[in-house]
Amino acid sequence: MYEIWLVINTFYELALANLGLVLSTTIVWLILMLVTQFKKDLPWGKGIKVAIVTGLVAWVIFFVMVPGLTKSSFAYVNSVIDWLAVAGVAAGFAGLLALFVGPIYLLVKR
Repeated sequence: MYEIWLVINTFYELALANLGLVLSTTIVWLILMLVTQFKKDLPWGKGIKVAIVTGLVAWVIFFVMVPGLTKSSFAYVNSVIDWLAVAGVAAGFAGLLALFVGPIYLLVKR
């Protein structure tokens, strides 16, 4: 139970430390969604499919990259909590990418 709390607390503290980046990313995404929303004839289903596929591919790539980006390696990923942390960080970055890919795809692909 302590490890779960530690992981949650670590992510929370990282978000607080990078609050400017978090807020600016959120604002850019909201503006992108507003611009996309005013285009009434866009097929949102296609954008969601592209975003999901992009997110899944990105998750696999980020899963492999995360240990190296943190100056570690898979040799040090020993416990279930370590594997979940790597998968969670990769999922977070992949999800963020997917959130931006869907609307951008709809705006660019007409």
